[in-house]
Amino acid sequence: MSQSAALQFQFSFKAEPVLKWAGGKQIIARMLVEYLPKTYRRYFDPFVGGASVALESRATSGLLNDQNEWLIDAYRAIRDDWRQVAKVLDTMKNTEEEFYRIRALNPKTVDEWTRAATLIYLNKTCFRGLFRVNRHNQFNVPYGRYDRRYYDPANLAAFSECIGRFELRVGDFEVALAEAEPEDVVYLDPPYHRIGGYSDFNRYTSGKFKEIDHLRLRNVCVDLDRRGIRWVQSNSSTEYIRELYRDFRVSEITNRREINLDSQSRNITELVIKNF
Repeated sequence: MSQSAALQFQFSFKAEPVLKWAGGKQIIARMLVEYLPKTYRRYFDPFVGGASVALESRATSGLLNDQNEWLIDAYRAIRDDWRQVAKVLDTMKNTEEEFYRIRALNPKTVDEWTRAATLIYLNKTCFRGLFRVNRHNQFNVPYGRYDRRYYDPANLAAFSECIGRFELRVGDFEVALAEAEPEDVVYLDPPYHRIGGYSDFNRYTSGKFKEIDHLRLRNVCVDLDRRGIRWVQSNSSTEYIRELYRDFRVSEITNRREINLDSQSRNITELVIKNF
């Protein structure tokens, strides 16, 4: 009997991310939520990624956005019918041959459940759980040889319920924030400004997030501040970012980057920036 077929229960625990995301905030999500205001109406997350902070926030409404279309499509499929996604996952075997067969598929040519399951499968079986695409938007991470299950049925169900509270959208962060109002809160987790080394990974889509994009994000933050909208941002501790946000409140925190091949360099200092 498959994991999903055997699942008959009601869950009450907090959902965890269903994907391992480079730059994800699962380790420090609880700490980051402490920087959010105690009360707000809607939660806006225009760089949602693995959704760690959104899940930890326990927000009941808002907008989750990302430029990664495959990611948002997967979340929509899980939201609409997580059991069907689980059913497809149960057919996928963790072998090198199967991995490269599935990796070679064009995710846009399969149904939404298979597309979501393919993303989860590749994420859990590829090298270091790294999502990376080339300029042609093709997934190109090698096989990881990990012996672990791809998903937890109970968590997939809980994630489906949690994600169902939000509008899910694909697009640019500036567009996603146009509808925010003073009663809302915005959490920003952009691809980090480069500090050097392997941890500077930002190939989540076929394009990259460059300094001009960080400047545009700062300008959006200034506009949000003028509109009376509270926001919190995570970013790397570089002089460029500190200079961009010198007029706002900047704090330092410690995080761990498991993606870094050098275990001695996994503990890093990050910035938490806010306007209130």
